Amino acid sequence: MKFYADKSTLAEAVISASKACAVKTAFSALDGVLLNLKGNNLTVTGYDLETGIRVNINVEGETDGEIIVESRLFSDMIRKMPDNSKILVEVKESEKVSVSLGKIKLNIQGTKGENFPNIIELNKNVSFTMKEKTLKNMLSQIDHAIARKDINPALMGARFDIENNMLYIVASDAVRLALRKEPLEFNDMGFIVSEKTVVELTRNLSDEDGDVDIVVDRNQICFSKEKYAIFSRLLDGKFVEYKKLVESQSNRELIVNTREFIDSLERSLLFINERFKSPVMCEINDEDRCIYLSCKTGVGEFDEEIGIIRGNIRENMNSEEKKSFCIAFNPRFMIDALRNSNCDEVKLEFLTELAPIKIVPSAEGDNDVLFVVVPVRLK
Repeated sequence: MKFYADKSTLAEAVISASKACAVKTAFSALDGVLLNLKGNNLTVTGYDLETGIRVNINVEGETDGEIIVESRLFSDMIRKMPDNSKILVEVKESEKVSVSLGKIKLNIQGTKGENFPNIIELNKNVSFTMKEKTLKNMLSQIDHAIARKDINPALMGARFDIENNMLYIVASDAVRLALRKEPLEFNDMGFIVSEKTVVELTRNLSDEDGDVDIVVDRNQICFSKEKYAIFSRLLDGKFVEYKKLVESQSNRELIVNTREFIDSLERSLLFINERFKSPVMCEINDEDRCIYLSCKTGVGEFDEEIGIIRGNIRENMNSEEKKSFCIAFNPRFMIDALRNSNCDEVKLEFLTELAPIKIVPSAEGDNDVLFVVVPVRLK
């Protein structure tokens, strides 16, 4: 195999594909990326038996072939080459891979391409297309709520549900939830995409108006666009019953300035750390039209008051319930929800001190995103 390639283009392709390579595995082929050259098309593939990434780039090919190279070292070799250069990559005897430019010659030991694991080809009978920009926005607004700890395998990914020509993408770690929806004309179906796939897909999608093709086949899924594709196994298990949370009623609704609320909660984090953990107490005084935020730890104390832009209280509440309301929550979870709301004002919906808090954009009709934060039960 022999080809010339633009340094930055090749480096980007190898780095992207290497995100799917296995870490600390005894099987060397899974540590590396597969380079496959046919004519002027080079395909770079990484695969750890669960997730795969395939990137196609144009090169100046001279001799077709394929080789497996250790992903991290190979990408570092390319990145250390001079900028704005066209480098030569050549496979020599005994699978030795050479990367050269003028007097610079770097060599790495490769492995025969036939040792790379076979990737299952998906049946395209169940497939649909959506805009790249839309999918990126949806995933970026919910990925913070994906569970990072193995509390429930089904929660370690994002749930895709298509119902009545509406796509819902939901993430939850059991103490918070993020939901985003967009119209999509397709048959009703549901599946769970792993967190690794969501993160890499979001990183590689752009804000352009291109299309993303999505293929679902049994327990596999593939997202592809132009010269990039990521494929992975779908997750099994029972997801949270998020529809009950979405449809739940509230008896108190408050509209606040998003930036002001975030800034206030970030000040509370000055006194909260791994050693001194504490929720933020949120006391709502409807008569004064303000929210009192506070926390106290071994580091210090935080007290702040922010105004309520508008408020609405259910009429059948008694006078004592209307006077004040106190609830506690994790400030980091609330900050994540506020930041990803992408709006200047948010509506906070409360029911009781122990019922989940709903956060939605305040604008009428702007109901395509919703966040839920479960309050902290005080001792």
